[in-house]
Amino acid sequence: MTHRPISRVLLRAITLATTALSTVAFAGDVEGTITSVALERPVEGARIVAEGTGRTATTNEAGRYLFEGLAGGQYTLRVEHPGYNGTTLQVVVPDEGVVEADGTLSLVGEDTGAEIVVTGARASRLLAIERKRALPVISDVVSSDGIGRLPDYNTAEAVQRLPGVSVEIDQGEPRYVVIRGVDPNLNQVTVDGNLVGVPEAEGRRVALDTIPSDLVAAIEVIKAVTPDYDANAVGGSINIVTPTAFDRAAPFTFLSARGAYNGKSDKLGFGGSATHGRRFGADESFGVVVAGSYFKRFIDSDLAEPINWTTIGGVATPTAYRLYDYRIERERIGAIANFDWRPDPNLRFYLRTIYNEFTDVEERDQFDFSFAAPVSFPAPDQIRFGGGRATREFRQNEQTQRLYNISPGSEFSFGNAQLELNYTYAHAEEHTPIRDDIEFRSATGKFATLDLTSDRPLLVDIDPSLFDEASFPLRRIRLRREQIDEDLHTARADMRIAFGDTGESFVKFGAKYIDRTKTRDNTQSEFLPASRITPGGFDAILAPPEDFYEGEYRYGSLLDYDRIIDFFEANPDRFALNSVSTTVSERSLDYRIKEKITVGYAMVNGTAGNLTMIAGLRVEHTDGRYDAFAIRDTNGNGKLEPSDLVPLSFDREYTDFLPSIHATYRPTPELLVRAAYTNTLGRPNYDAIVPTFEEDSGDGTAGNPDLEPFRSTGLDLSVEIYPAADSVISVAGFYKYIENPIFTRTVRDVSFAGIPLTSLSQPQNATDGELLGIEANVVQRFTFLPAPLDGLGVSANVTYVDSSVTVPGRENEDIPFFRQSDIIAGGALFFEKGPVEARLAFDYRDDYIVNIGSSTASDIYNKNRFMVDARISYRITPDIEIFASGSNLTDATLTFYQTVPEQTYSRQIYGINADFGISARF
Repeated sequence: MTHRPISRVLLRAITLATTALSTVAFAGDVEGTITSVALERPVEGARIVAEGTGRTATTNEAGRYLFEGLAGGQYTLRVEHPGYNGTTLQVVVPDEGVVEADGTLSLVGEDTGAEIVVTGARASRLLAIERKRALPVISDVVSSDGIGRLPDYNTAEAVQRLPGVSVEIDQGEPRYVVIRGVDPNLNQVTVDGNLVGVPEAEGRRVALDTIPSDLVAAIEVIKAVTPDYDANAVGGSINIVTPTAFDRAAPFTFLSARGAYNGKSDKLGFGGSATHGRRFGADESFGVVVAGSYFKRFIDSDLAEPINWTTIGGVATPTAYRLYDYRIERERIGAIANFDWRPDPNLRFYLRTIYNEFTDVEERDQFDFSFAAPVSFPAPDQIRFGGGRATREFRQNEQTQRLYNISPGSEFSFGNAQLELNYTYAHAEEHTPIRDDIEFRSATGKFATLDLTSDRPLLVDIDPSLFDEASFPLRRIRLRREQIDEDLHTARADMRIAFGDTGESFVKFGAKYIDRTKTRDNTQSEFLPASRITPGGFDAILAPPEDFYEGEYRYGSLLDYDRIIDFFEANPDRFALNSVSTTVSERSLDYRIKEKITVGYAMVNGTAGNLTMIAGLRVEHTDGRYDAFAIRDTNGNGKLEPSDLVPLSFDREYTDFLPSIHATYRPTPELLVRAAYTNTLGRPNYDAIVPTFEEDSGDGTAGNPDLEPFRSTGLDLSVEIYPAADSVISVAGFYKYIENPIFTRTVRDVSFAGIPLTSLSQPQNATDGELLGIEANVVQRFTFLPAPLDGLGVSANVTYVDSSVTVPGRENEDIPFFRQSDIIAGGALFFEKGPVEARLAFDYRDDYIVNIGSSTASDIYNKNRFMVDARISYRITPDIEIFASGSNLTDATLTFYQTVPEQTYSRQIYGINADFGISARF
């Protein structure tokens, strides 16, 4: 007697109960799993044709397919998938009951009887292209390879290989993902489809480098969302998929160890990871994956900032100069534990958990020189300032970010309906136990001469007293501690009801509730010296940095932070608390945000022949309460006083109706044409919508409670060709119209609530903006070449965007959309032959505007950046690989300029990074 799970018995009972009693015909079901021989895992998107019935089915992400209600008898099932050899399955369907028909597919050009397992970069490519083709939306995917590793160690770096995707870097490391040039704060980031918290105070963006790539099975970048995706996705939606035991047919264990060398710091970092997954229990219905990752990296960088350019005597010149010397240590810890119970194909329970910790320890020496009159011109290309003042500062910053998700859920199938229930608790925090700023300041009347012959003026003559520690008495010591917490409670229910003969047409609807609480608790104390004391008085003078900025600047002595703090703590009578500044600074950054988002959606997916249409509506109601402290000059005396700090609470409530239509046309298995009409929104950043204020080295930033959310309408059209299983050629066009875009406006030499500032940056709404772009992508192996050149291949993509934005007060100017590059490009030449894999890759991002001033003269741009990296690996055995890689081989800098490229505003150098290690699977 055949064992039949109770859910299947109940399913049959329900089906029979809803069948007309007069019906005498009998029917059975066929279900099964299609597996790739080369990848040893299920195939997604394979098409199964029941010959002679006109019915087809498509495998899901688990490789499963289902035919319901086939009349009893013998059938031939034809299995097709681009790049794979087709196969047939013979099956006898009973008059009543279920029969299992599993099958395997082999890659075209490989012996169908051989057990050839594909690993490495080709496995990653195969899985990514398979997933891209199967998804019902316009998307791109990065997948892990056969030994559980993404193509790059840094998760953000792996994503930047995709068309239309670039990254923003921090200390030379890719950190924030930019989709088609749109601000990372306007992307929605999820893990396994569930929202994650944001540990930072300043925005809604998620730093992807916080999540080690060793814990990731795939990353999906959705560029046009359907109604069942969260709508806070003006840029797009990024879903990080973690591994499960059901991803592979057999148990798996992955181990890796690596070292990392930074050329500028001349230090060696290290790390490793371990992953184990397996199924167990009756019918292997239980599954578990546990994984852990650790990595420590050392980074040094130098930064030069000739800032605040203006015109004096007809000559363009900066009016201040800043030099920074960074020494950084970064540590990343990650873990996942995923559990599944699948007693039969119609019933699933799961628990997804992920934990990530990112610690950044930063030492920063800083030299600031604010120039002042009198002004003279000692040579045609030189300018001399005779009345300036300089500061020497040190910052010790220690910060830890933690993110974790706990997400239980279940999926039920009954009849033609499927129900998924999910609850997610997400927590994110940023803990700063130490952020100490120590500032020494000179007297006025200091001179400097600038050579203006290059776009980054050099200091050719500088007051010698500025290299004498006795010229710098202590100005202040500021001690800052901060705790930022975000808690998310999310509950959702999704119902899918299939209709039609094929089961591939369905109605889907659902509801979601998001309860978000975010707090920022900042503690600051400012101490002033009771009497004059210089670095020498602290016995805190260190030798100048070696080869600072490759010898282009004379920096002077560094400061010994430990000696200064030890002296400060041992001699409290030598310092006085600045009570006014302390009181204001302690609360000016604090806030508490409570957002409740209620969501409902409905969509219809209809398939007729080769055409699939998805149409639906998503409704999101946002109810927010925002508590903070506003700074007001309550006494009207132009002086900052504790009474100027006024508590402010306000509510914001709005509802968005967001329709969308998607179409996918498949004239052949190798050709897809997709189109989409979408509507999304972008809620203002946390720190932008509350009236916070912060001053750092004369630069002020403030919030704006009057901000309105972004609202975006998008049109997309793409053509995708899949000539082989691991090849794709695609072209896509897109258009976005964005209302209320938020930008940062910076004004110079202002006063805010009695505080004199060199600059003040504050978010504001623009009127509207438009993006019109096209992106092209090709991934192709050159198998037609003679050996060994048949191991060569190429992946290349380019995106061009024409953008504009209307800014109040500058309506008649042609301003590009904020943070929007005209051109984004990337590519790689790779070689894969036998045990050897090699890759030479590049990434390019064009100039883009980051800050808009009151006029063109004060706009700040990020300069174009071209980076090259390389990787080579060798498989000692089919399961053990050694590898080495180098990044930033062109020693590219991070450069900003004011108005025109000839006016460099900031230029940071990092040096070359190298990684090496070993990976294995068992």
